[in-house]
Amino acid sequence: MKMEKQRLEKIFNECDVHLKRINSAYRKMSLFMPLDRDRYDKLSEDEIEHIDQYLFRFSKLQDAMGKKLFKNMLLYLQEDIEGLAFIDILHKLEKLSLLKSAKQWIDLRNIRNELAHQYDDDAEAMSAAINEVYKQKEVIETIYHRIKTYYDNKAV
Repeated sequence: MKMEKQRLEKIFNECDVHLKRINSAYRKMSLFMPLDRDRYDKLSEDEIEHIDQYLFRFSKLQDAMGKKLFKNMLLYLQEDIEGLAFIDILHKLEKLSLLKSAKQWIDLRNIRNELAHQYDDDAEAMSAAINEVYKQKEVIETIYHRIKTYYDNKAV
C-alpha cells in the first residue's frame, strides 16, 4: 500500500506540473482565442509558442492520466484490474464515480487524435481543432481534480 501511495503521489506531482503549464498557456491564449482562418494565418511566434505549449502539455497530461494515474489509482483502491482492457478501466473509474463517464474520456482522446491528423497548411481545419482542444481544458482539469480530491480524502 505504501508503494502504491508513493507511486500515486509521484504521478500527481507530474500531472500538477502539466496542469500548471496548461493553465499558463491557456491564460496567454485567451488573448487571441478562438481562432479562425484569418487569425490563424496571422499568429505571431509567441502566440504559436503558447499554442504549442498548451497542446504539448494537454497531451502529456492526458497520457499521464490515461497510462499511469487511472491504473495506479485503481491499484491503490485495491481494485482487480489485471488483464483489463482500457475501456474496462474507464468503466471501473466511472462506477467508483472517479470519472463522470467513460465516454467523456474517449471523447477527449478523439479530439486530441483529430488534432494530430490536421495539417498546418489547412488554416480552417487547424483553427477548429485547436479551438476544440482549448475548450476541453476545464473537462480534463475537472477529471483530474475529481481523482486527486478523492485520493486526498482517502489518504488522510
